[in-house]
Amino acid sequence: MSTQEADFSLHELFFSKTNKKGVIESGNSVFIRVSEFEREELLHKPHNIIRNADTPRSVFKLFWEFLDAGRPIAAYVKNRSKTGRYYWVFAMAFPLADGYLSIRLKPSSKYFSVVKDLYQALISEEANGLDLSKGIELIETKIRELGFLDYADFMTRALVEEMSSRDQLLEAYKKTDGKARIQIQKLEAFIQNSMLNTHAARLSYSKTSNLFTKTAVLLKECQEILETCHRVKFVTVNLMVASSRLQEAGKPLGAVAMNLQELTTQIAKSSARFEEVFKDYEKSVFEMFVAVAISRFQIEMMNQLAEETVLSCESSADFDGAKELDFNQNCSPLRQLIGENFQVVGRTFQNLDNMTRSLLESIQTLNKVTSGMGVLHVVGKIEMVRVGAGESLGARLAEMDALNQVFKKTLGNLERECKLNAEICDELKDHEQEIKLRLVNT
Repeated sequence: MSTQEADFSLHELFFSKTNKKGVIESGNSVFIRVSEFEREELLHKPHNIIRNADTPRSVFKLFWEFLDAGRPIAAYVKNRSKTGRYYWVFAMAFPLADGYLSIRLKPSSKYFSVVKDLYQALISEEANGLDLSKGIELIETKIRELGFLDYADFMTRALVEEMSSRDQLLEAYKKTDGKARIQIQKLEAFIQNSMLNTHAARLSYSKTSNLFTKTAVLLKECQEILETCHRVKFVTVNLMVASSRLQEAGKPLGAVAMNLQELTTQIAKSSARFEEVFKDYEKSVFEMFVAVAISRFQIEMMNQLAEETVLSCESSADFDGAKELDFNQNCSPLRQLIGENFQVVGRTFQNLDNMTRSLLESIQTLNKVTSGMGVLHVVGKIEMVRVGAGESLGARLAEMDALNQVFKKTLGNLERECKLNAEICDELKDHEQEIKLRLVNT
């Protein structure tokens, strides 16, 4: 087998469709060129015609377990061309009513090298007689050791990483076809809509990526609230001890300290609920990120199919009935998958709307409680002056005021971030509606 790598660029996407038995029914020009087979040599052949022995058999078993269960799957796969050259892909496969559709890109993320090491170890184990089911268990074990919940968690995060890495690497890349695009009247509307949808999908992906990054800011602020709660509780205890030393004269201050402690307990309860809501929020943001990434993947594939079809024609007359049928048969399942995935995007939008409202309500509750702390701080200062309390009590009250200011600042940051995130979601909804409308009119 050759140790040469096949020519496969970052901007290119593979496309293939098989029947339920994995027999190839269609493939795009990138698939045909890189695999080095003629189209006729690929059609009606099992997809494993391009299988490379460097991909563990356990990976393919896992692949089929997902597909047989009606679930899409993504995985790193090393393939083999007709002449024995190799090429790596990050492949995502989707179940269809009559078969399966696969889109592949060139891997470039940090997970790629990790997976290659894992595959080498798996191949050695399989060569020593490892059962394929045990091989899947080994994959799951290694995945969990890397910090993922399971393979499904890994593959979704790998998809997002691969698309983000690809975007960064392609920023300086300018694709030149070297061939002027002819106009095919039957495809002009499709191509224009496809290009607009690709642009909108990339914008949506970028905004969702920004939204996902912002959840880290929210988490940090949430943790700051919980930490401040612990500090406030400690200060109120010290305040109660200091006021008790004043005996009868210190009772009003002791009452202030007890009220502050009660408010701290309320803050802790509200913060605990807030943290719970935030975890659900973070999960929903990531689910939407993945759904938007998949939609973008599918939309870009449809756009590339249109470009390839036009570039394969020397004149508009070359786009005959056979080519039109082949083009429509490839785009139809993609359009269906995009529509189905938009339903997922829509559901996650709704979840985020609900959770954003819940987060803002929690923030408003906490704001009311911290306002109460401010009032008690003023009462405490008045009482301290009245009884002529010493510096110790003054220091405790000053600490309490400082912590209350931290609360106010943190809550203000949280509220601002939540509102900004809500604005991003509204923009994403607009992009989604634009894409859906153009898909209907294409």
